[in-house]
This record gives sequence, structure tokens and C-alpha cells, in this order.
Amino acid sequence: MSLVRWAAIFGLFCLTLPAQTTTTRQPPPGTLHSITVTGNQLYPTAGIIQVTGLHVGQRVTAAVIEQARLRLQNTELFTRVADRYRYSGYPPGYDVTFEVTENRQVFPIRFERLGVSEEALRAYLRQHIELYSDQIPGTEGVLNRYKAAVQQFVDANKPGVKIQATVSNDDPQQLVVLFTPNTPPPVISQVLVSGNQAVDTGTILRAVNAVAIGAPLSDERVKLILNGAIRPLYAAKGYAAVSFPKIETEPSKTDRGVIVKVQIQDGPVFRFGSIHFHGSGIDPDAIKATIPFRPGQTFNGQKVEEFRVSLLHDLRHRGYLDASITTEMQPDDASHTVNVSYNVTPGAVYNFQSLDIQGLDVTTEPVIERLWGEKPGKPFNPDYPDFFLKRIQEMGIFDHLAETRSDYTSDPSTHTVVVHLYFTGGESAADRERKKKEEEQRRQSDGTWSPW
Repeated sequence: MSLVRWAAIFGLFCLTLPAQTTTTRQPPPGTLHSITVTGNQLYPTAGIIQVTGLHVGQRVTAAVIEQARLRLQNTELFTRVADRYRYSGYPPGYDVTFEVTENRQVFPIRFERLGVSEEALRAYLRQHIELYSDQIPGTEGVLNRYKAAVQQFVDANKPGVKIQATVSNDDPQQLVVLFTPNTPPPVISQVLVSGNQAVDTGTILRAVNAVAIGAPLSDERVKLILNGAIRPLYAAKGYAAVSFPKIETEPSKTDRGVIVKVQIQDGPVFRFGSIHFHGSGIDPDAIKATIPFRPGQTFNGQKVEEFRVSLLHDLRHRGYLDASITTEMQPDDASHTVNVSYNVTPGAVYNFQSLDIQGLDVTTEPVIERLWGEKPGKPFNPDYPDFFLKRIQEMGIFDHLAETRSDYTSDPSTHTVVVHLYFTGGESAADRERKKKEEEQRRQSDGTWSPW
């Protein structure tokens, strides 16, 4: 047989061979031997296993385990869910582990204007929501799941109320998930108080109604208003434990708003306890003589805040532009004292770098530069530029200086400051005042002026 014929036969044979394929061997079906959960802290292991739908002894495959993993992922309580498993024996027994990463951005849940018992509602949610928690993520899936359960409870107890769930920022210190009717809340038309003795009613009403009237009604907003408007009045007189044991609302008879009735309990007079300073940038021993209050004196919350501002101002004068000071006031109900702590975070010192003068010519600009007192490389005092410009005005160096102002640019990377001074020509304030007096004198002298 010729070589050509052999080649033709071989080529035909090659065309008829089946294609070679590579397949991944699937784990064989088996029996679930154990389930382990790792990484969980907010949610109990038993509850997580319950959500998977798996139970020891059931028949499982890789697909069944993947479906269980997806059920956990779809709760939106976890940012990541992974599974791993091993099997042994025949028929194989499976040991499955779910590794979860919990969603840590969670918010407290609160209920308002629902007209049902909050205690009973929370008990219902614990029974009807898998992996229930008093703090939940604000994701759409979680909100819808909780809203549906709240709606079911409300329908059974107060039909006709439609529920909405929102992430509320009523309290700037803490976002919350708020469940309310889907109708707008009424506004506060008036606040009335009773039970107060240490602070007169007029003073309280002027302070609280100034911020309360017209505000949308919510439990958290009322609490913020009372703490912000009334509590400082009492703290200034030593009543650090003032409380509001009873808050009621009723419809207003004069408008569509509501009247908030607040019962006040003054509590005992407190005195200053210990006073501490934490952090750096200040010498506690050096400032003790400047503290306007002492242990044993009647507590005054206003003085605590005023001294905090004074300390912060002192730090900024010394170049600590990013400084912050917070206070902690811890009442001791047993001894009726308040322990005060100042927490100081000074940050870095900013030094003056250069002066940028705008609005002056080449003749007058050097005059200002010579008078400027801050030296490059020295800590920058942010109050000095305005003080300097005021002194320039008082010195009367310029005949026609209408306005001056200043600002500065700070560089956080180098902790340096460039000061900008702005000069605007025109009629000066002194000239305007002089012309005003001359006009008044002229009107009085020509008979056109009258006090009536």
C-alpha cells in the first residue's frame, strides 16, 4: 500500500475519534455528620444553623450545601459567607463549616406612633424573625423583612395602620431604624411643664418652646429637646439628676399640632467631685489655679463647658489648630457628686510660614510687613491677624482704607500656615462716622431735625 493511501486512511481515522473532555469529579451524596459555624459574634450559632435549613443526619450533596450558604448570604446580615466541607467513609459522612463575616454597620430599632405595646411587639418579632436582633443593618432586605413582621403584628392589633421603615437621623449621635405609620408626624404646637421647683416655669418655657414649636413630633426629638433646653438650666444650679418621669401628648385645640406635657423631677443638688485631665498639650498642675470651680462646690454644668472652651482657646493660641477637648461628667448618685474629666487631643503644632498681602502697592506693602509681629517658624496664633488689622485701623496709617479682613491657609502635611491680609481702599469707617455727625449737626442747625 502506498504512503499516500496510508496517510488518507490515517486521516480518516483521526476525524472519527471522539473528542477528549476534562470533567470535575462531583463529591458523592452522603449523610450530614456535623455543622460548624465560625466568625459569628452578633448572632447565635444555633440560629444561623436553623437558617441554613440543614440538620444532622440528612442526605446532602455539594448543591444542597451551596443552597444553604446562599440562604445565609441572602439574609443580608453577613457581608460574606463561605463554606467548606470534608467527607469520609462509605457511604460518606459530611462535616460542614460555614465561615461568616457579620455586617457590623447596625442600628438600634425603635417604634413610634404605632399605638401598640412595644414590649409585646418585640416579643412577637423575636418569635417570627430568624436571627432577630435589637440592632439591624439598614439594608433593603433586612428592613423589608422586619417591616413585614411589624405590619403583621399591627394588623392584628390596630388594623388600618400602614408601616414604613426608615433609617432616621433624629439623633445626630446615633442613627436608628425607625418603624412608624407612613403618614407625616404631627408638629409640636406647645410644651407645658409641671413639677418643677428649682427653675421657674417661665424660664423653662421660654427655653424649650423656642426650639420645640413647629418641630415634628417623635420620641427621640422630644428627648433631645428636653435634654438640650431644660437640662442645662438645672445643671447650672447643681441639679445634675433632673429627670422627666412622665411625658404625654394631646391634640391641640387651636391647630393641628400636639401639646407635649412634661413632668419634671428636680432631684437633689449635686456638688463637684474629682476633676481630671487626660491627654497631652496641657499641664494639669499649671492650670489648676485657673479652674473656676473646686471639689465640694455646687455643681455647675455651664462652668464646666465654659472652662472647656477656655482650654481649647488656649491650645489654639499656641498653634494647636486641630485641638479638640471633650468632657465627661459622671454623677455619683450615692454621694451626690459629679466627677469631671477633660479629654484633650491637641494634634500637631502649626507654625507661621509666610504673609500674603493683597490690595496694597509696592510702597505700602513693605510697611505692613515690617509691622507684622509673627515670625516664621513660630507657633501660629489664629487670633493674631484680626488683632493686627484692628491695630492698623487704629493707627490711621492709611488715609483711605475702607475695609480689612484676614484668613489663613493651613497645610496638614507640613503643619504650616500662610496668612492672607486683604486691604480695600475707599471711604474709611472714621470718615463715615465723621460725615454722619456733620449731617446730624447740620439738620439740627437748619431746623429740619425732629425727634418725632
